[in-house]
Amino acid sequence: MRSEHFGGRFPGAVTAGASVPSEISIGGLFVVEWSSSYWERYIAAAAQAAVEIINERNFLHGSRLKLYIADMSITRSMSPNVLISPSSFNQLLEGSMVDALDYTHAQKFAALIGPGYSSEAVSLSPWLYQQDLLSVLVSATSPVFSNRTRFPDYARICPPDSYQGWAIADLMQSLKFKSCQILSCADVYCAGLTSVFVQHAKAKGIRFTQNVWSYVDQTSVAANLQAIVADCVAPNVFVLLMTDVQAKVVFAAAKQLNLLDRLVWIGSEGVSSLLPSELPGNYIGLRMAWNESSQSISDLKTLWSRKPIQFSSAAYGNVSMPDQSMWRSYSYLPLAYDAVFALAYAFQAMIERNESIYNTSALENALLDVKFEGASGYVSFASNLGPKVGRYDVVYQSVARNFSIVGKWSSAGGFSSLENLNLARDGALGVCQGIVLGGMFVENWNPGYKDEDAASAARIATMMINQDPTLLPGITVSMVIGDTSAVRAISQNGFLSAAQFNIVKQEALAAIAEDLHSKGVTAVVGPGFSSESILVLPSLNSLGMVEVSFSATSADLSNKQLYPNFARTCPPDDLQGRAIADVLAHFKWTKCQLIGCVDVYCTGLARTFLQRSKELNIEVEQVHFWEFNNPSGTQALIKTIYENCSNSRLFVLAMHDHDALEIFQAADTIGATGNIVWMGSESVTSISSGLPYGYLGMKIGFNHTNSHFNRLQTLWESLSPSEYPGVDKLLTNPYLVLSYDATFAIARAFDAMIRNGVSIFNVSAVVETIGALTFEGASGKVSFDKNLDPSYAKYDLVNQQANATVSIARWEAGSITHLVMLDQPTDWLDVAVTWPGPSGRDVMPVCKSANQSSSQLLLKVLLSVCLSLLVVFAIAMLLWCYLCRPVRTEDEDGEVIKMINKIRSELKITIKDGFLTSREANTRRYRLSKGRMKVIDYRFLVNTARFALMKEFETKHVNGFCNWLRNQASVSLPFAESHRVLIGEVHSSFHDVNQAAGSFATSQQERYHRLGDFVISTCEAMLSPGSSACDPTIEESDEFEARFGYFLDKTTRINLWNDEELNLFAKLKVAIAKHMALLGRDCQDRFDEMKKEEAGHVLTSFRDSQEPPRRFSPYKQSDAEVLAIRLHEEDSRDASYQDEIKMIQISPTGIRVHNEEVFVAQLHLRAKLMNHAFQKKVLQVVQSHESPSGRESLDKESQGASEELIPSSSDHSTFCADFEEYGNDLLQRKISVDCQFEDGVRRVEICFAPVKSKARISQKLLKYADPQLQCVWPYSGYILDPVRLSVIVDGPKKILEVFKWFDSLDASSGISVFRVKNKFMSSESEDGYRALTICVLFFHELRDANRGGGFKCMT
Repeated sequence: MRSEHFGGRFPGAVTAGASVPSEISIGGLFVVEWSSSYWERYIAAAAQAAVEIINERNFLHGSRLKLYIADMSITRSMSPNVLISPSSFNQLLEGSMVDALDYTHAQKFAALIGPGYSSEAVSLSPWLYQQDLLSVLVSATSPVFSNRTRFPDYARICPPDSYQGWAIADLMQSLKFKSCQILSCADVYCAGLTSVFVQHAKAKGIRFTQNVWSYVDQTSVAANLQAIVADCVAPNVFVLLMTDVQAKVVFAAAKQLNLLDRLVWIGSEGVSSLLPSELPGNYIGLRMAWNESSQSISDLKTLWSRKPIQFSSAAYGNVSMPDQSMWRSYSYLPLAYDAVFALAYAFQAMIERNESIYNTSALENALLDVKFEGASGYVSFASNLGPKVGRYDVVYQSVARNFSIVGKWSSAGGFSSLENLNLARDGALGVCQGIVLGGMFVENWNPGYKDEDAASAARIATMMINQDPTLLPGITVSMVIGDTSAVRAISQNGFLSAAQFNIVKQEALAAIAEDLHSKGVTAVVGPGFSSESILVLPSLNSLGMVEVSFSATSADLSNKQLYPNFARTCPPDDLQGRAIADVLAHFKWTKCQLIGCVDVYCTGLARTFLQRSKELNIEVEQVHFWEFNNPSGTQALIKTIYENCSNSRLFVLAMHDHDALEIFQAADTIGATGNIVWMGSESVTSISSGLPYGYLGMKIGFNHTNSHFNRLQTLWESLSPSEYPGVDKLLTNPYLVLSYDATFAIARAFDAMIRNGVSIFNVSAVVETIGALTFEGASGKVSFDKNLDPSYAKYDLVNQQANATVSIARWEAGSITHLVMLDQPTDWLDVAVTWPGPSGRDVMPVCKSANQSSSQLLLKVLLSVCLSLLVVFAIAMLLWCYLCRPVRTEDEDGEVIKMINKIRSELKITIKDGFLTSREANTRRYRLSKGRMKVIDYRFLVNTARFALMKEFETKHVNGFCNWLRNQASVSLPFAESHRVLIGEVHSSFHDVNQAAGSFATSQQERYHRLGDFVISTCEAMLSPGSSACDPTIEESDEFEARFGYFLDKTTRINLWNDEELNLFAKLKVAIAKHMALLGRDCQDRFDEMKKEEAGHVLTSFRDSQEPPRRFSPYKQSDAEVLAIRLHEEDSRDASYQDEIKMIQISPTGIRVHNEEVFVAQLHLRAKLMNHAFQKKVLQVVQSHESPSGRESLDKESQGASEELIPSSSDHSTFCADFEEYGNDLLQRKISVDCQFEDGVRRVEICFAPVKSKARISQKLLKYADPQLQCVWPYSGYILDPVRLSVIVDGPKKILEVFKWFDSLDASSGISVFRVKNKFMSSESEDGYRALTICVLFFHELRDANRGGGFKCMT
């Protein structure tokens, strides 16, 4: 139960100039009844000793200092559990600590010391805030307390963990440790320290694995520790970022597992506070620094040596002098001593200044001036009331249990000294017994499917890895297969869009990846298709897994920016595309057809083939990207190409094996197989049976004569073919040996990492190690380039002959070498290659000429043709005359036309790019060619241009333009003049032969992204604050506010902001950050100037003169004194029912909040009702100081605005306004009044702001729902500024004068100042915003006496 004197303000506060109190009471929150040797008991004794020394010296001019110990033993014994929510647990901690303070029976505290733990300090913070009481922290080191905005009532003598995390990372680097395991907990202290250490460790290249555990019982900790060391590569360096109690549990668990002396322990200062006898060997850690030779330490030890320290409460007993080991470990002793002296120095200064010792703001200000040589070293405070310099001792305990200080670190200079230590080697524990590899293969498809054979090769590789005594010795490697058959079976079938199709496949692959991850897999072999790899890699990356593929050949996967965790043993398609084109040139072919599928493998291969063909002057007559699984359509496609006698009969196939079978079947059906020369990609060549006679194609080359291949073949032949199928395809399918090599690459990388003490769960290290590998595999020499593609890549050119598929030549690094009939160099093509038909290598057929014997028939044909041409010519002339008639066009704003041209140029949608506007398409010049060009609705461009010029525009047309460009990005082929393309069915379009579908899709997507960039650049200019950012003219402010209103009202309605692909809001945030940086710089410059002006120093140190200072609101909008929000019993029931049915809103930070729409509506309505009266009242207050000649000098436009919006005091007419409608008008209106100040007449500007919107109120109340603030529902009651305005004057002196105008008003004015916050003080303005903010309770009396009373609202 809390005593009454801790609620609200203390009665009888001492004011400035009052007599000095005889006793100054400070409270100490310490654990003193837990055990006789507990460290906090000695900390409390050191604080009590400081009090006694201060009193002996009459330090406080006749006042005696008294320390009231509030025992926190009960609080410290509390622990959270699943039966109580975190917020409820924080309330329990707070209540327990307040009860402990209450139990001291102190009448009034001037300040507190403690509590000891950061989590306890967070729980106590709301109560301190309510009491306007300052506490000095001795051992709560979490970085969060450096945030004065969130925790304004704490100072601290101990360095924050932002220093400690930095120091531990420096220590790791100095000791040359490259990796570690972090053991931490989830409370405020652990989380804050860990986040800082992780940040610095990353910057220093230290690899780590983070573990957040509960340390309630030793058994669970031992199990977690066992799991860590079981992963083979747990580093033997363990960084303990935890408390002393938790560390004792960890050491006990490590001893139980016989690991205690096998590890290097690096501990935080919390761990180092244990006695040396409680620390293990090989321990090195930080300890709060203190000066053992200082006079303060000597004074403390002298007093303590005379007698035990007696606490103020005799019930807590005496504390004898600590022994030497305690002095070594209890480094908080000097800090507690210095904390009391810091308060004493501050009280001394306040007494000398005639300031009340209970004025918390004055105490904070006094602490900023405190500087002295203390027991812990030199003591001084930074602006956030933390120590200016953080200092730590580095302590070390050897295996022989010799404890010593081996170094010193400070935030000002790092390590001043650090001895060389004989620590254990930085490496792995190496006590694991198994590693699990993952595989993603199609296993349950058609019998004999090639992925099944590749899976066999990978599983056989694991057998051979386990048989090799030099590779991962003592560790068993196993493989878990994730079957992707279901993914491969998914068909688009016309029901799914391409995007939906990919989403379905991606989700299926992600589920397989998550299943493999749950089984301990960190590296995966496969999947087989490039499209599948691209879809699954985001999931693998997020799960911390690496993929090594054996057959994903898309060149896109070489992009390490997009796919950093991807490696492969198969060469990328940019090499294969070049190789195919080089073969065509070697055979002296100059023309061909190209057919491909539409996925990333086919389009990527086609792109590089087309590029290389252009370099070699090979004409690709037609390019066909085809949707397969359409036999009848495919047959029509082949027939159309084949029956055109002018077409080359050389068909290049950039497609998958199953697509090629559909092509071959179509050619066979129309009888064309023997007359077509096929040149296929390596995927087509992998068809085991069904290749046409004379087929030519690429196959990944490998050396099947090396010893590794022979061992693989021998072992495979000895295994059951039903369990390990595929040995019969080992010589013909290169992907089998590449799957084998991919598995060995992972194993060799893991072996190297384990030997170097690097965790295999460290993804970046796995990738780095794979990139450095070089070894002999079944395919030959295996190594990787910077893109993790194979360094040694070669292709065989194969030919389907009568009895076998024969490798006849080899391509490597741009050179072609013959492999057969090397004695026939001149006619090698004729004797070494089997051709599909009698034409041999001739791929250019001759069209049959007309029958010369039928002269009469020929004459008739010629006459008919001539007559037809004449008729067509006549019709064409008539049509031309019609089209050439003048076309009337509407006059368009020249500025808009200029902007349209700019947009078209930036987005590359000009006429030369193949785009017409709908207006151009109807003119004579382009009407005949518009069928070959893309047509843009002219209204789209007009309205987009008007948007860019900040003119009125129709949102639907701008959105239409965005949608049109996005849809264009999904089209796969562009405009050109000369080549037909067939997509999905036989129809004509145009295509530039030098571009493939992939490159076109990229260019179309580029246009869409260019539109996003255009919108961002437009908005950036729209939101630019102008040249005088901090002190603009009225015209500049009005112009900016107009632009800002245009942005809010118009620009934000464009659908482009909702496109996650463009992520425009994030880009806009970066752009606006530049403006904000300029604003901040300009405003800081203005602030620096203000400090030099008259009364500048007064303003920057101005504090409220009332006692206690009005820093915090005594009211809520729902209080009985205000009732802007009315809370009834039924509302509480509604809130309870919301809990019951789980109708709870979750804030972005994860805080649960009840629905407060009713209260928000009440507050918003009250604000609207009082807005006009409040603005009028403020104007009247300002006008009461108006110079007699001032009204004549008012700006006419501003005066007109005031007369329109704020009626004069003599106006008794009814004023009615739609506030939602007039909101922007009010925002953009200012009223100027020339007022009389002490130094003459100066202008005052009143800037009216709109009522805070309901949406903004709903958003802001989430802040007060944070359980750590201990606010009381409804949280909307804490919104103090629903009605607001600004009074702007020039200079510090006038700001203070205007404040007096309002602060001196009596109650009859209806304005009562209840809160003052001076953001010109550095301690109050951490965000850089400078203003003197006052909150007032405004009372507006109703004119109709029959209705009685009036309205109140805080604002």
